[in-house]
Amino acid sequence: MAHFASVVVLLCCLVTQSSGIIETNYHSTMSTLSDLISMEKLVKTDLLRYVERLKVVQDSILNFVHDKQPYDDFTSPSAVSEYLKHPVHAFHLIKRMTSGLGVIEALINKTRKFDPLVNVMEMRKQRLLPWDEDFTGLAGSLVRLQDMYALDLHELTKGHIRTEIPRNRSVPGRLSLNARDCFNISQVALRHGFYDRAVEWVEQAIAKAAEEEPPTIPKQELDTFYKDAINEHDEVLRTAGEVGDDWQTYGVPVRERANRTTQFKAQLFDEEIEDDQVTENYKRLCRGEQLRTPKMDSQLRCRYYKGESGFFKLQPIKLEEYNLKPYVVVLRDLLQDRDLADMIAFAKPRVREVPPSV
Repeated sequence: MAHFASVVVLLCCLVTQSSGIIETNYHSTMSTLSDLISMEKLVKTDLLRYVERLKVVQDSILNFVHDKQPYDDFTSPSAVSEYLKHPVHAFHLIKRMTSGLGVIEALINKTRKFDPLVNVMEMRKQRLLPWDEDFTGLAGSLVRLQDMYALDLHELTKGHIRTEIPRNRSVPGRLSLNARDCFNISQVALRHGFYDRAVEWVEQAIAKAAEEEPPTIPKQELDTFYKDAINEHDEVLRTAGEVGDDWQTYGVPVRERANRTTQFKAQLFDEEIEDDQVTENYKRLCRGEQLRTPKMDSQLRCRYYKGESGFFKLQPIKLEEYNLKPYVVVLRDLLQDRDLADMIAFAKPRVREVPPSV
């Protein structure tokens, strides 16, 4: 379970960085996300202070508005004129509209000086807070994560990461997605060529909206987008084909997808495979499916590695062979937790922020 969770987090980082949607650290490094939580606390503190100032202004305005004056009940101009002939009455009216209203003006101006929006804008400018492109990038990562690992989409919208391929594994979550979230993710999927996933995400949005009261997105907007997503999927399928370097479909029109088998024949490494099967095999390997021949695996070994010069003699490294040609191995327990902590501490100040590129 822990291994699967680590792989999921790592994959989310990799697909984001390799997608070309955005290059930023906000959804690709845990350290930056941790820093973002700290920034959120600062923003909340500023907002709460601003609310307290707004309450003072609000109370002052309400006191001014509700402070009943003798002339409020006058119904004729003559009554008002008669009232204002009295010099003390005139004095109070002028005082009310100068010093009285001036207090409110001063409070409003003082509140403007502490406008938290100024701080928020500066934080975004310095990349201390994420941009809209970061949100779009992470939405794209979710789509790729779902597609790569064949995740249960219904469970994913409930906040749980679950896959049954090649075996049932799951990572529970605490927060679910609403209809608006699913709709936004569907839009991102459509823009980046995941036409099949875009249809599935908007279908989840429709199902979520039916359960929400009030719905987070109007039904009419969902229905219109759903129809457009289906039409775009079928048009791409008809004109460009089932799959390409930057797009994918169900291989059949959306209305006929239920009749298409979802099981693919396992392609082994020593077999000739079609070009359109390469991507599918890549995804299956990422999911941990076994596509190797028994003969290839029978030649693999695990052993302790002491190094060519015996450098690791006192503490040999566990070496596991994954493939012979080309030679691919995994070194187990090479780095300790303290080593990783030192590396993170060394690298973190040197992380270079890269501006987003859509």
